[in-house]
Amino acid sequence: MKRRTALQASIGVVVTLTLAACGGGQTDSGSGGSAGPVNLTIALSSAPNSLDPAQVAVGPFLNYMDPAYATLLTRKPDGTLGAGLADKWGYVGKKNTKFELHLRKGLKFADGTPLTAADVVNSFTYFQKGSGPAAAWFRPLTFATPDSSTVLITSPTPNPDMGTLFTPPYMGGAIISPAGLKAPKKLASTTFGAGPYVYSAQQSVSGDHYVYVPNKNFYDQSAIHFKKITVRVMPNVNSQVQALKSGQIDLMYGTPDVAPTVKGTKGITTLQKPTTWAGLFLLDREGTVVKGLGDERVRQALNFAVDRSAITKAVYGDYGTPVSQPQMPGYDGYSTAAADMYPYDPAKAKKLLKEAGYAKGLTIPVNYGSFDPSTAKMVQAVQGQLAKVGVKLKLRAATNFGGWINDLLTKKYAATVLSPGTGGEPNFYAQQPPFTKTGIMNLFGVADPEVEAAYARLAGSDPKSSVAASKDLTDVIVRKALALPISGTDTIAMYNSKLRGVKFPEGGAQLTSNTLWTTR
Repeated sequence: MKRRTALQASIGVVVTLTLAACGGGQTDSGSGGSAGPVNLTIALSSAPNSLDPAQVAVGPFLNYMDPAYATLLTRKPDGTLGAGLADKWGYVGKKNTKFELHLRKGLKFADGTPLTAADVVNSFTYFQKGSGPAAAWFRPLTFATPDSSTVLITSPTPNPDMGTLFTPPYMGGAIISPAGLKAPKKLASTTFGAGPYVYSAQQSVSGDHYVYVPNKNFYDQSAIHFKKITVRVMPNVNSQVQALKSGQIDLMYGTPDVAPTVKGTKGITTLQKPTTWAGLFLLDREGTVVKGLGDERVRQALNFAVDRSAITKAVYGDYGTPVSQPQMPGYDGYSTAAADMYPYDPAKAKKLLKEAGYAKGLTIPVNYGSFDPSTAKMVQAVQGQLAKVGVKLKLRAATNFGGWINDLLTKKYAATVLSPGTGGEPNFYAQQPPFTKTGIMNLFGVADPEVEAAYARLAGSDPKSSVAASKDLTDVIVRKALALPISGTDTIAMYNSKLRGVKFPEGGAQLTSNTLWTTR
């Protein structure tokens, strides 16, 4: 049970990122020319699983969290770390194991109580026990408070990008007040943060719409741009499109099916960016279930046998990018060398299979989630192309996420497809779960010395060497063909053109916080 819970938590962020279609809200009339704050409404396809920072599934659900919970650090549009509740930060020493945060002066929680270093540590300690996607990264950490405004974080192993843990996508930096920690059950439905807004239960209806109003105790009142932020739950993406076109909503997340119906519409802007890679995780890399997968040549053959461009065009249209590595262009760790390792070459695939003793082919059992139509189309296309070189994929479709988890944990499947994909993180975080010996997605516990060595080099790297170390890790993973990536799939944001500040940060998969958007 613990394994299932941990696995579900670790990949929940990816699933919600790409499955939860979002919708926006309603602006005041004439908002584009207004000199003062206006209303902002954002619609999501699902209600949050919780408003507790230690439990929330994040992804688009951050739209429920960002207004009420300021984080210790933020992410600037250029991709670098920015100040939040902390205005100074950095490593102590050169081993990437100690990181220090200095809090701003005069911070208060929304209830007016002061925010101190001790509160930060207490919030961290609570977060470590949570089931949210990032909790596993916090559990090994220890904390100290040299003074009332300083927090020292110590990791037992090197981490070259510790500051990322305190930005919104990881939620551990969303500090919870003493009142919230004293009543943890209330955290699921009430906010206890220090953000620019406060959740208004009186104006909200759980499961339908969530309203946030300005926090009079926020440290920077000039950063409060709206009179009210409303997040509406609108399960039908087509209804969201109509609401966006009619001006009832300000922002939604699109799909490849509906995005073309909005492009070119006056007053609506569309953003798209590759954020997750879709393909097969080759779990059985020691050949426990399928002996052939323990041979590097067989795994390489699979990579040569697929026409990524054709599959991507057929499945994702203009909203996908062919990729042959577990990272996308523009992200930390993307390697141009890895991009050229596996051109479409069925003849070479057959040659490698013959050399490995599989001239007659082999059968690979694969589980995937049919609840995502694009994933189903992709894996079926891969199945068809691999069949041409003698490799049969025996597919097992799960109709829901829980079913996919249950199938995966049986260890009957030598490969799996994470529906709809994974990615959008710094390489240190993105590659640990599936490819290192302790990774939660490494179901068969495969320990590859080259991968472990490359990961260790990245973990201990300094800013000057981290770029090369990150690419080296990707190169090792791709050269050894530990996965079968097919497409980089886009996150699509469609919004009222009067909004400003809506963008994807450099190297990031999620939009800038809704608290940063304005109509001026």
